[in-house]
Amino acid sequence: MIHEKTFQLKSGREVKVIVKGFFLHDNPQFSTEYEILIKEPKEKYFRTPIGINHPQYWKMKRSTNNQAKILLLEYSGVSQRQVNQALSEFNRIISYHPAQIGLHYESELL
Repeated sequence: MIHEKTFQLKSGREVKVIVKGFFLHDNPQFSTEYEILIKEPKEKYFRTPIGINHPQYWKMKRSTNNQAKILLLEYSGVSQRQVNQALSEFNRIISYHPAQIGLHYESELL
């Protein structure tokens, strides 16, 4: 399952947090991970915060996964609180029974 949450920052930049959930192989446990994309006001499409031409790209590639995620948060402009908000929304959605998901969001739209 994938959940996307877009935040509008004061600078005009948009930050999209994409939360992906999946079951681990031969394990009933559910695992989540997230990806961060940014879009500047004059850009048409979302992109990664740190690309190959970014000065911190090689620092990020040499670091551990947790350190790399911290760098991405820092350079995207999104806070850990906002990422946690997207994660909690995702967890709330997957806790619903499949038949209730459509009914829940239909009532929010009305």
